[in-house]
Amino acid sequence: MARSIGLFLLFVISIGSAVAQLSDSAFHVNRATRHVELGLHTGYVQGRYGFADLGLSANVWGADRHPYGAGAFLGTEVRVDRTALIGPKVGFYFTAGSAMGAQFIYYTDGGEGSWVFRPEIGIGLFKFKLTYGYNVRLSNADMPGLNTHIVNVSYAFRLLRLKGDEFR
Repeated sequence: MARSIGLFLLFVISIGSAVAQLSDSAFHVNRATRHVELGLHTGYVQGRYGFADLGLSANVWGADRHPYGAGAFLGTEVRVDRTALIGPKVGFYFTAGSAMGAQFIYYTDGGEGSWVFRPEIGIGLFKFKLTYGYNVRLSNADMPGLNTHIVNVSYAFRLLRLKGDEFR
């Protein structure tokens, strides 16, 4: 019994002395960054068929404790081997190591058209993302030349820093 009490007291004393280092409140380095910009959204979409992607984007990205990015874009996909098939689109994304987003696309070849909703998930950092997407056809499910499963790689190049960018 005395041995158990002695071990318990030793445990309590050792826990009490295990104190983490206190932070120095006199010196604080804020390493947070924040960028707000208008960008050129570029990308490539590969499934059964390849599509090049180009458009304009509004991006917010930076780092506080973790890197982050978010953006919304207007653009167009053009099928690489059949340039008559185009897809004007609008979309958004979020990145923080992982990436997720969605796009609404209207594919047309001049004659027929098809509305598509594409949710995406993958990896991303700041304005770069590599995602898997699934095209959910909302109309004209029989339109030929469209992908169902895709891999998308994209990056937004800065064109203009906007108000709110701390490095403007």
